[in-house]
Amino acid sequence: MKAKYDFSKGERGKFYNPKAVFKYPQFLQKDVGQKMRLNNKIAIVTGAGRGIGKAVALRFAEEGAKVVVDDVNDANGAETVAAITEAGGEAMFVNADVSDAADAERLIAEATDAYGTVDILVNNAICSTADVLNNNWEANLAVALRGTSHCSDTVIPVMQQGGGGSIVNVASVNGLIGLQGIHAYSAAKGGVIALTRSMAVAHGKDNIRVNCICPGTIQTEVWEPMIERNPQILDEITPWYPLGRIGHPVDIANAALFLASDEARFATGAVFVIDGGLTAGNHQFPI
Repeated sequence: MKAKYDFSKGERGKFYNPKAVFKYPQFLQKDVGQKMRLNNKIAIVTGAGRGIGKAVALRFAEEGAKVVVDDVNDANGAETVAAITEAGGEAMFVNADVSDAADAERLIAEATDAYGTVDILVNNAICSTADVLNNNWEANLAVALRGTSHCSDTVIPVMQQGGGGSIVNVASVNGLIGLQGIHAYSAAKGGVIALTRSMAVAHGKDNIRVNCICPGTIQTEVWEPMIERNPQILDEITPWYPLGRIGHPVDIANAALFLASDEARFATGAVFVIDGGLTAGNHQFPI
């Protein structure tokens, strides 16, 4: 697979073609020199085989990070690594189930064995769409909430030894407002928000910043089962967004990049809502 973008040039991302729902971003042919925002940083991204996690891994590599790609799907994880390395970046794949504390420890250990330290952790992994839709409490809590805790608890001593770091947790607008009937997912993501704030307070003294992102609806492969059931579902959702569109993975990747970089050095314990205005209010309410 030949990549169509070159991370070695530090090119910046652009929005996806909205008609290409499951394609990943191409990058502008613009050389920004050596001022890469994550130059030589070591970043772990969980659930990086597709969707938001993949976009984050690509964006981080584009900005100079060495990326440890975690996923439970070997093929998807390998594809993300290939996209990075073929474009001149550096990445490695680790198949680790973050819901298992021992596996999370192995993920951090393999990263530190390979690169010596970890500067950035993005907790993005989530259970299957079926588990979300079926309100599988154990799966949602195990991956989204306990998985975030497992990885963070293990990486914090590494970051402490290195003088600090940045943890970015991917939550959801479902953790902020009532949406649909997917209660287990919403509760798990609400827990991620609370966990983010608690860790930020506990580890500010260590120069470890902990923030979270709450995405709105994002065009990723997780929507495939719902699209099969209702091919118009994304079109039906779009009118609820004041910006007139739903999000793309690169929208979240750009926010994660900011939070991971030194540009966000005074941000910790923050909840970054990247949702096209969904939670700002009901713009269709008649007056």
